[in-house]
Amino acid sequence: MNELELEVRKAVLDNAVKYEGKPDVKSVMSALLGARADLRTRAGEVKQLVQKFVDEVSKTPLEDQIAELKQIAPELLEVEDTTELSEVKEPPELPNVDKWSKIVMRLAPFPSGPLHIGNARMVILNDYYVKRYNGELILVFDDTIGSSEKIVEPEAFDLIPEGLNYLGVKWDKTVYKSDRLDVFYKYAVDLMKRREAYVCDCDANIWRTKHKVTGIPCSCQSLNVADNLSRWEKMLDGSYPERAAAVRLKTGMKDPDPAMRDHVILRISETEHPRVGTKYRVWPLLEYSWGIDDHELGVSHIIRGKDLVKEGKIEQHIWNIYGWPHPELLYYGRLKFEDATLSKSKSSREVRDGTYTGWDDPRTWSLQSLEKRGIDPRALRKVMLDLGLSIVDISISMKSVYSENRKLRDAETPRVFFVRDPVWLLIDGIPSNLIFVKVPVHPDFPDLGVRVIPLGTSGKQTTIGISQNDLKKLKPGDLFRLKDLANVTLESTKPESARLHSIDVNVVRKTGGPIIHWIPKLGSVPVELTMVDGTIASGLGEPGIIGLEAGTFVQFERVGFARINSTGDVVKASFAHK
Repeated sequence: MNELELEVRKAVLDNAVKYEGKPDVKSVMSALLGARADLRTRAGEVKQLVQKFVDEVSKTPLEDQIAELKQIAPELLEVEDTTELSEVKEPPELPNVDKWSKIVMRLAPFPSGPLHIGNARMVILNDYYVKRYNGELILVFDDTIGSSEKIVEPEAFDLIPEGLNYLGVKWDKTVYKSDRLDVFYKYAVDLMKRREAYVCDCDANIWRTKHKVTGIPCSCQSLNVADNLSRWEKMLDGSYPERAAAVRLKTGMKDPDPAMRDHVILRISETEHPRVGTKYRVWPLLEYSWGIDDHELGVSHIIRGKDLVKEGKIEQHIWNIYGWPHPELLYYGRLKFEDATLSKSKSSREVRDGTYTGWDDPRTWSLQSLEKRGIDPRALRKVMLDLGLSIVDISISMKSVYSENRKLRDAETPRVFFVRDPVWLLIDGIPSNLIFVKVPVHPDFPDLGVRVIPLGTSGKQTTIGISQNDLKKLKPGDLFRLKDLANVTLESTKPESARLHSIDVNVVRKTGGPIIHWIPKLGSVPVELTMVDGTIASGLGEPGIIGLEAGTFVQFERVGFARINSTGDVVKASFAHK
């Protein structure tokens, strides 16, 4: 391999290790030509080499890619301290901090289910700033009545704090919107007395087409105070049925944005509430309730997605009516995960009907599911803080979280052999005195010791389980290595048999034969590995897996990282990532 080939090979392997074993030609070319100006005149030649090595490297497991990179370019691997995160990008300072005697921020989840990874950005940013400024964080359950698709889930009142605890978030007090209806009613009456709000009993569809679109007020807007208060009482006492009347805030019918024209702030709903039952039938919309509560709770800074800009304007309108100080409104762009489908309403349906095993099912992408898979909350925090408060819409891959998780956990993670639906291979020639093999707990950290795997050799014959995919790539006469055990030659695929060739790993390395993982038939343990898509990968693990405690994070060699959830007759684990 000449100098150019070696340089390209390093770049391809580096790219592969950073992106879950899948190198990308464009990404490698950009890195190479950006770092080496002398190669730009040879771009065509370089691209051919990149394509060649990308094709080759893509066919090898991530573990092998790391091993090769460690051999030819160890400086490209962060091995000196894998328990620490790479440097976190500090989000910008909060604006107008000196204007407030104390920084007070709030988390405002609607309790339709647990927090999921899409909510993590809002939670982590609020928590970061409160800790940075030694402020106060309030958890406010936005448990006003939602809709038929977005309902209040009683268990969410416990699931949400569980998620916050997983992230290491500490909050100072908890507030429930459903406990504050009398406060919102008081201000509703006051706004009507100030002629800043009115009760509208127009048909919603007619109001939308005849008034909202045209900007022409309906007759309800000009009602006197007495008539509005009379209508208000009818909303409360049941004289008006659902959808027959609503309270509108006089935000103005000439606003260029039709969505801002005389916005509804309270409406009738007779849906039973899990905390207060049917005590109330008039419920505030979130933006109205926040217009009141952000003042009453002393909130200084509000961080939210830019999809809530309209809600911010409603709040500002209310603050202006009362001459209240304006909390600082900060917005960030939409965040989309390329490889995670986020929908609380869908997850809620699937959990209720049993399609999902529960809220910790990996398909919900809840914080509970991430914890069950062994995702370190520090990895999630690092990625979210790196995104900061950018107003630009961002699309990212979960691979960024997985990469940080690997850096944090790899050094302390024991290796384990696991073979999915193994094929049993009868091997001749194993010495009768070789009754067990000692395998490193971690190949890079010998101080962690060894794990002992019994072989069950009988009369120089040993039955070993290997992956069906590995067997398919072999033909009689091929030399391969059973990792950390021996080199063997495949003799037959029907029946499956092989013969001991040698012990020294360098023999296989010289021939380029594959190195594969395995399990002994003696003492192997049934394993059910729940994958990210909810499917179960059934197989067998090495005997020692039965002694691992629930909660142990492991790497199933050549399969991926996983968390042991329970042990017994069957070991159950959740797949984390490659």
